[in-house]
Amino acid sequence: MYTVNSTAPYPEPTANIAVNRNRVKHYDGSKVYLKDGTHFEIELYNPKTVKVLAKIQVNGKALSNTGIVLRPGERVFLERFLDKPNKFLFETYTVEDSKESREAIAQNGFVRVEFFDESLSNQFTFTGGSVNTMLLTDSPSWTNTISYLGAVGSNGPSGPSGVQGVDGIPPYGGTTVNYCSLTTVSGNASVAGSLETGRVEKGGSSDQNFGSDSTMFNWCSCTRVDISILPESKKPVEVNEIRNYCTECGTRMKSKGWKFCPTCGTKI
Repeated sequence: MYTVNSTAPYPEPTANIAVNRNRVKHYDGSKVYLKDGTHFEIELYNPKTVKVLAKIQVNGKALSNTGIVLRPGERVFLERFLDKPNKFLFETYTVEDSKESREAIAQNGFVRVEFFDESLSNQFTFTGGSVNTMLLTDSPSWTNTISYLGAVGSNGPSGPSGVQGVDGIPPYGGTTVNYCSLTTVSGNASVAGSLETGRVEKGGSSDQNFGSDSTMFNWCSCTRVDISILPESKKPVEVNEIRNYCTECGTRMKSKGWKFCPTCGTKI
């Protein structure tokens, strides 16, 4: 899990991937491995004494213009998309192992969670310069965001349409220009090998509900967590998962202390 922390003297919010509310092991800090067709949750936790807003991206795109509000000490297992009542689903597929395909799937399974602190003051102070204050009313902030209501199956009002950021600009904005090109492949072109990849897709229906929250949040994030969800076939083999067998009869060696095969007597 890649985390960018602020200098605040208290713990920072965390994000993890979970299946059936059981946290999945993270490898190298930021990688998790799931089977094809697995529904999963994004576990969010706020250890702070103030509310925090969690803004989420999946596959390199913003999940919504809204976010999840976590109250002090609250832990949430988010199982669904915010704008659609569909569960998170990890699906794998195969592409050719080429430079172009690798670039195309670079954001597959990538999850980013950015946390924003609750705004507690009408002013904030800069450490240098002759002007040391600026009114928050003249600076951007988040409001009208989605608040999590409780366990799966709880009933509550539908979430708002979502804040559009400052002056109607979406928080994850930008301009996209689409180009179309045609590539001719000759009959003598070599066929690349295959590569398995996986994306976060819309899965089964979810009954997880949300409410609204009008709390103001800072524009700058306090913490960022990046996680890559990869196919289980790419999972590194751990030492305790390696099994040794007798080369003569195939009997499994259950103890590293064995010098000879207990079945055929072959020296190990």
